[in-house]
Amino acid sequence: MSNFPVYSACDLISTENSESEIVVHELQDLLTEKSFIPEKPHRHTFHQILYVEEGAGIHKIDFEDYSIDSPIIYFISAGQVHDLNFKKQVTKGYLINFNAEFFTSFLAKSHCIDKLPFFRINGNFTSYQIKKDKAEELKEIFYKINFEYKQQKRKSEDLIRIYLLELFYFILNDEENTDENINITNQRILINKFQKLVEENYTAEHYPKFYADKLAITANYLNFVCRTFAGKKAGEIIRNRIILEAKRLLINSELSISQISFQLGFEDNSYFTKFFKTHAKISPSEFRQHLNK
Repeated sequence: MSNFPVYSACDLISTENSESEIVVHELQDLLTEKSFIPEKPHRHTFHQILYVEEGAGIHKIDFEDYSIDSPIIYFISAGQVHDLNFKKQVTKGYLINFNAEFFTSFLAKSHCIDKLPFFRINGNFTSYQIKKDKAEELKEIFYKINFEYKQQKRKSEDLIRIYLLELFYFILNDEENTDENINITNQRILINKFQKLVEENYTAEHYPKFYADKLAITANYLNFVCRTFAGKKAGEIIRNRIILEAKRLLINSELSISQISFQLGFEDNSYFTKFFKTHAKISPSEFRQHLNK
């Protein structure tokens, strides 16, 4: 069975920078020279930021297709499956790959990156559509990151970390400015906590009541917040995370369907098969065969 390849940051750069924990490329160079962008679905051991200033194409993240509508920024977490299909002749922008340690080693609280919505593997913040009045300011941040990366001076990596923080908080502040009141901010915090709980417990806890109890709220209120910020009920978010992991295991492991069923908290293999087919519209065995052709 063929598996999706898994790349480290060093796999995607030239040998002279092979010890770096961060890699910055201009998209034009990647698409016109002999630099390396995998053309098939793959995974990373690092986080990735893709800034498309100009261009179009399709970006597939965890089996979902997203149209690249520039200018836009994509955030891909370590472990996510994705692939890119650009219209090469028109694409401009930057690609930034960095290990979590590169960013967290700079911070007093090393878990800070886990609190950012951009790199939650089950989050719904996969992209940021750039508004016209913000385009130049964001373009300047990416220019500064690329400039310092090319300098390769002792201070360069610290400056890049500062510019990454500037980028993250610029986007977060822009999102918060659209909130109508503090209650919305509190609800955002709540759904972030819910998504973190799902990530920690989805293989054992499949129903919203467990998460509502952990958050000390009612299941109805949890559903309200989830519908408001994710457009889905809490149960659907949990099921989607289970289905996503099932797909990853079906594609990227030698585990049998029965073993995958048990790993995801299903005691009955037939129930898992029925669950998967109901929500993925295809059976586990058919999905595995289709993706590994």
